[in-house]
Order: sequence, then structure tokens, then C-alpha cells
Amino acid sequence: MIKHLFKSLLLVVLIPACLSAFSTQNFDIINFSILHTSDLHARLMQWETPEGKTVGGYARIKNYKDSIEKQGREVLMLSSGDIFQGTFFYRFFQGIPDIEFMNDTGYAAMALGNHEFDNGQEALAEALAYAKFPVLAANIQFKKIPSLQVKIKPYTFAEVGPESKKVKVAIVGLVPEELKTIVQPVFVNDFTVLDAAEALRKYLPEIKKAKPDMILLLSHLGWDRELQLFEEFPELDGILGGHTHLAIDPPAIVSGARGHRFMSQPGEWGQHVTRYDVTFYRNSNRSVEVTAAGLVPLDKSTHEDNKIAERVARLWTQIQEKVVTPVSETKVFLNGERGDVRNRETNLGNLLADCFKDLVPADMALVNGGGIRSSIATGVITVGDVLNVLPFDNYLMRLKMSGASINKVFAEVASFSGTAGGFGGFLQVSEGLHVDYTAGQKPKVLFNGKPLSATKLYTVTTIDFLAAGGNGLSGFTEAVDNESTGKMTADIFMKYLGQLQTVCPFTEGRIKTHSGAKKYKMPKGIVKSIPKPRFD
Repeated sequence: MIKHLFKSLLLVVLIPACLSAFSTQNFDIINFSILHTSDLHARLMQWETPEGKTVGGYARIKNYKDSIEKQGREVLMLSSGDIFQGTFFYRFFQGIPDIEFMNDTGYAAMALGNHEFDNGQEALAEALAYAKFPVLAANIQFKKIPSLQVKIKPYTFAEVGPESKKVKVAIVGLVPEELKTIVQPVFVNDFTVLDAAEALRKYLPEIKKAKPDMILLLSHLGWDRELQLFEEFPELDGILGGHTHLAIDPPAIVSGARGHRFMSQPGEWGQHVTRYDVTFYRNSNRSVEVTAAGLVPLDKSTHEDNKIAERVARLWTQIQEKVVTPVSETKVFLNGERGDVRNRETNLGNLLADCFKDLVPADMALVNGGGIRSSIATGVITVGDVLNVLPFDNYLMRLKMSGASINKVFAEVASFSGTAGGFGGFLQVSEGLHVDYTAGQKPKVLFNGKPLSATKLYTVTTIDFLAAGGNGLSGFTEAVDNESTGKMTADIFMKYLGQLQTVCPFTEGRIKTHSGAKKYKMPKGIVKSIPKPRFD
């Protein structure tokens, strides 16, 4: 009786093992980890969150990667771009230290992001000349600078795993399809940007001829488009995304024909790194198994690499005197958080719009949330704080626009309201304007309590990027007259703060939007049994 019971229990245990898609019998088994960052935006050194946590920095990223390798695991380190622009470090050093720190960290490849173009192609070519890793963009055809066409490849191959049985990984890179509407036109008007799916259909056949073990996509397209490609191209084992700054945790992992498929984004500014622990089964028809996956917080629990920390500190001493100079004081936290300035009214958005309206006198001022790159903590406001909030070299313009064109602009903003991660063209508005997006596809816009007159001309202060139709807001290009003031946004903001000495702005109902956070879609059939990686 006991013997029979034992046999029955043994069968119960063995049958699932025999049915497992990842049975180890007769297979070469290779274990490795993938680490993924995106949208670091020149955060070279550790920084403090609004909650007071110290996080990020290349020194911490490097040390975390090293700690995994010391445990005997091979690591494939990847970036989905936007390593440039966002702090005073980029303004002074033009991205070269960012590339050098990535070299030292051991990145295997990087996709270009849109902010890599913020100082033009010549500056990009100069910085990328320092890169010892492949830089990828399959959907750009450069024309102006031949060195960029040579340096930037559509895809590359990397090997990971023990020397005797390396896993061959194909890595494709893609930049935003709307690149020409989200970068200053002068920097992107002389090359071609292809549809992402078209680029994949072009290059995947030749990639497959090389017989890689896995195919990964490094994408700076944004979550919505990445999800479309994930569903359209099942041969992609993973999409490591960026651009929408989403912290996807846990990553989206589904079952595919060859095992697990996955997609994720790691958030922004190096606050986290996405980690996948992968087991690859060679000679199996289901060869990819994700054994653990998740966001790893890069906080004080992870030590910094001493050498990189020292080098960042030396860079800081070169510019410290220029950026710590006090400008003003704020009695309240000035909210420039990405999820807020791209979706709703904030007190910093109000302060900036009022500043531009007052110092470049006009009926109204409109500021795109995507141009506001940081918050400012309560207390002293420094030059560095201002440069972090307004890192772009944008000039203020004064436009004459009809009420009909202004209404068109806000209707265009409403049409992008469902964008995952928020819409960079969401407009913060100056005092006297009230915009109600809950009224439908045509928002209700009031100026000094009255609807805009369709035929009346109003003066509008905004930045040159928007005046040229940036963020897809074509209504701005209907201006009947425009005047370049020659004044840069950061300079004007510093002057305004200096005049006021103390600020205490608040939200006052200038913008009415639908309540609740916007949900982003996830792929179907997510496997929910994957554990998070250990952080030690």
C-alpha cells in the first residue's frame, strides 16, 4: 500500500518535469543577465528624489554590474538612448563624459534617442567618436555627415556566456519615428527617418541569415509603438524600450514559439536598472527562459564605483562655482515632475508661463511640458536648478495668432492626450487663460473669462521650437506674424526669479483635465510566475 502510494506521488512529481518546455536533457545550458538603462539624460552623478532618496549615477550603475559579474554571471549591458541633455553637465561637456562612463561600465550597445540630436549632428558625431560600443539606429539614413552613417549601424551582434558556448545576440536599434517634430528642425532637416516596422522588415531577413540565438530590439519609440512592434514581430525575443520614461515593473513576459518573450522600460535618470536573468537552452525548440526579472533600485543600498565617482567629482569641481550661485528662493516645491507637467497644471508650469508673459509682454504665454525637465526643491534656487529645469537652448518668440489657430493648438494637444507617459506638447498656460479638456476633442478655452474670438489676433509668447510646429502642434505655424526676441528661456527665468527674490506659486484651476492616471496597455498572456531578481 505504502509502496503504491509512493509510486503515485513519484509520478505526480515527475510528469510535470517531463512535460516542461525547458527540460535540461541533452541541452547546452547558458545562464546570463541582461541589464538595461534608458533616458539617463546627463545624470552623471547621484541625485536626490523629491522624497529625499539618493539614487542613480554612473558610478552606481557600474558597481551594480560589477557585483553581478563577481557572482559569476555574464552580463549584457544595453541602453535605449537619451543619454544626453537634461542637466548642466551636458551644457558644459556636450555628452563626452557620458560616453566615456558607458565605455567604462561595459555597455554592449546603445540605440540613439531624440535628445542625442539637441546640439546638432556635428556635436553628436564628435561625442560618438569616443564610443567603444556600437551605436544603433536602423530607421535613419544620414546624408550630411558621412562619419555618422559609418558610425551608426542598423544592428549589431554581441556574444554573452562562457567562452566555450557563447550565446549570439542580434541587437537592432530604432529612434522615434516622429524625430523631426520633437527636435529643433535645423538639426534634423537633412536626413530620412523611416517607419519602424519598415526598417525591421528590411533588416530582419539579413539578421536571421546570420543565425543569432536571440534577437533584441533597443527602442526609443515609446511604449505604445513598442507594444505594436512586439505583437507584429514575434521573432523579436525582447524589446528594451525608452522615450516614455515608464518604470515597467515587473517587465511584461509572455510565452512565444521559442520560449519567453519580454518587453519593458526602466524609467528615467538611472533611478533603476531593468534586470533579466536568462537561461538559454541550445538545441531546444523552446530556448529562452527568463528565470527572474524586474526593476532594481539604484539607491544607497548599492555602493558607487570609486573610480567613476572620483571622475564625476572632478567634473563637478570644474563647474561648481558656475552653477551653485543663488538666484532666488522658493517657499514651496516647484513641481516639474514629468508625469505632472505633461498631463496637468503645475505650479512650476504656471510660474514659467507667467514669467514669459511678463518679460516678453503678450496676451498669453504657452509652455510645453516636455520643455520642463526638472523640479526645484523648497529653499534656495541656484543657477544649476534653473539650467536643470530649462536645459534646452530655446529662444522666446512673440507670435500673432488668431483665436481660431489658438483653439486649433489646444485641440491638437487634446488629440495626443492618451499618449503613454504623457504628451511632451501638453501646454502650461499663463494667468488669464483657462482650458477645459473635459469638454471633448475641442477643449473649451477662455481668455479673461471669455471665449477666444476666432478672427481676433492675440499676441502669444512661446519658444521657437513650438513656433515651428514642434510636438506636432501645427496650429502655431498659422501665426500671421512672428518675432524672435533673441532671449533664451533659462536667461529670462533667472532674471525673473532674481527680480522677485522669493516665489510661492500654486495651482489655481487654469487647466481642467480628466482625473485619474492614464493607463498604458500591456501585451496579452503575461506570465505572472517570474520572480524578481535578488538585489544583492
